[in-house]
Amino acid sequence: MKPLVKMTKTELTVFCLMAICSGFMIGIGGAASLLANALYGNAGKLIGAALFSLGIFAIVTYEMRLFTGMVADIPSMGLKNTWRLPVCFFGNIIGVAIVAVVIYFSPVSDKIVPIAKDLILGKLNAEYWPIKVFCSAILCGGLITLSVWSVKYAPKKGLSPTVGVLFPIIVFAFCGFDHCIANMLYFYYLGEFSWRVIGYILLGVLGNIVGGVILPLISLLRTYSQNRNNS
Repeated sequence: MKPLVKMTKTELTVFCLMAICSGFMIGIGGAASLLANALYGNAGKLIGAALFSLGIFAIVTYEMRLFTGMVADIPSMGLKNTWRLPVCFFGNIIGVAIVAVVIYFSPVSDKIVPIAKDLILGKLNAEYWPIKVFCSAILCGGLITLSVWSVKYAPKKGLSPTVGVLFPIIVFAFCGFDHCIANMLYFYYLGEFSWRVIGYILLGVLGNIVGGVILPLISLLRTYSQNRNNS
């Protein structure tokens, strides 16, 4: 991974816009997934997972900025660059908010909004939901890192980067693991602002970070071990 460098004002503006675009694509993918679930029942879960992967595919292809994708850079970005994470996060949730508003006033809102509310309420009302959210988010974070890193590593193995990007996303979406950005679409429709909602969001963020840095940390450890053996 290349070290991050200081941004100009123009680059910062582009960074923020790409973060918003990234959130927008996650929102579109989430809306499509919810619609598939509403229309096709059990089969809709798999169809929805495949449709959700469109968002990540667009983000990786056009080099947009996604918080959970940037998490993989934490071990190498340095303290001076960590400000990019909250900026990216807020840009992402703005993008999701735009989609939430547009969808709410669209013809498909009567199918998407109710199922979004039911889905997030089911998780909030589950027994031991804080532990479940955190563990679910860890699994999601790990799969997101596998997805974004596949662009770099898949060609080295003679594999398709597209398959490498999409497959982990389809798995996490099908399993219903918690993605802190995608979850914002559900919370916007839930219309509840409470401590449990804030706790859910924070646990999702923390879990995504923990899961997302595991592979990069192992990779750094491997590189360090190899360098020691060669010295």
